[in-house]
Amino acid sequence: MLDASEEEWLRGAAWALQQAMGLVWYYEVSNPAMAQLGRSTVRRVLSDRDVTASA
Repeated sequence: MLDASEEEWLRGAAWALQQAMGLVWYYEVSNPAMAQLGRSTVRRVLSDRDVTASA
């Protein structure tokens, strides 16, 4: 267990989402596999009910 507060967990999720969005647009042409990783991370963060219920 990480023993993170809800606020810390949400801040981490927001950071992961921001980084993943950057991967999608930056690597779309030059590194499609990295862009795909970004897309899958965006999907995972946005499908997390703990994250979206707090928004």
